[in-house]
Amino acid sequence: MGCSSSKRIEANVDVYRPPPSSFAVFDINSIQEPWIVVDNSAPEKTSNVPAPILEKLNKFENDAPRSWDEVSKALQDLKPTLNEKTPISTPSPPQKPETTPAQAAKSIQEKKQEPRKSVSFHTLEELEAKIAPKPEKELKKTEPVRTGSRKVEVVNKTVSRAGTESVTESSGGGVIKSVKENIFIVRDRLEREKEGKPQKKLDLLSGFEEKCPPGGADSVVLYTTSLRGIRRTFDDCTRLKTLFELHHVVFDERNVSLHGDFLNELRGLVGEGASVPRVFIKGRYIGGVDEVVELNESGQLGRILVWARVERVEGRQACEGCGDARFVPCLECSGSCKVLIDGAKERCGKCNENGLVRCPTCL
Repeated sequence: MGCSSSKRIEANVDVYRPPPSSFAVFDINSIQEPWIVVDNSAPEKTSNVPAPILEKLNKFENDAPRSWDEVSKALQDLKPTLNEKTPISTPSPPQKPETTPAQAAKSIQEKKQEPRKSVSFHTLEELEAKIAPKPEKELKKTEPVRTGSRKVEVVNKTVSRAGTESVTESSGGGVIKSVKENIFIVRDRLEREKEGKPQKKLDLLSGFEEKCPPGGADSVVLYTTSLRGIRRTFDDCTRLKTLFELHHVVFDERNVSLHGDFLNELRGLVGEGASVPRVFIKGRYIGGVDEVVELNESGQLGRILVWARVERVEGRQACEGCGDARFVPCLECSGSCKVLIDGAKERCGKCNENGLVRCPTCL
């Protein structure tokens, strides 16, 4: 332990030193950050406070803190200095160059001679003339102008300097006329008047077969049923009734299930195999549910009702007497279809086979 060989080994051991790359190669304190560096190149601002007062204020700030008596005494020393009239340097306004009376009179005369630009206008033409650009020369164009019935060609279109246009048509007259004033339509009308033929009028019901139910020459007649034995038939009848109610049309509903004479009427008009519902307008047979719905979807049904001038009403008007059933029990037989005459039972002559009569309120 105390031998010389151990001392020799301890002398050869080196102290650890970090590699050169771990040392900083620059001084971080020498970096100047731009948001901290103050630019002193700007010129100092001049103050309007007199120099003696500034000297006293600086001396007062640099000295050590004092007592209140010393501060009040220093303020009293500043008071006479402030009352003194010391010259304060103020920037002088720029001086205008001196002008002689002759030059002033000449400038006033030049201002009077300058023409004033007028921006006022009295008519729309003057305004368009001021706004519109002025072309160097007149322009000639040929444009086709399309109308509803024919094609009119503008052969000469001149643009004046004021911005207005003058149009000359080859057919004469710059006004577009209506279709009724067409020369061919006018010629046909004159020829019919000479021959004594009546003028044709548009009849929207002319395309339908003429079949008039009893008492239905001036109204809308709808044959329906209230029996629900066949569900589709009942739904079709309800659909057509709702359709006419939406058009606010007053219609005569004839229920074949409540009155047998209505069924006989329908068979006499359409045929033995007739089914409900069926629609008649002003003595014309329109058709069943498929035909009427197709006319309504195309918009033709509404035009037919307007042209026929059928009676209309706002909202649904249900009868208060029958509840819109159009029939009530017979008052003579109370719906039994039999009356007692001289002790014998006989058939009631006022009601139908169901013991019903037409509602007097609906008639």
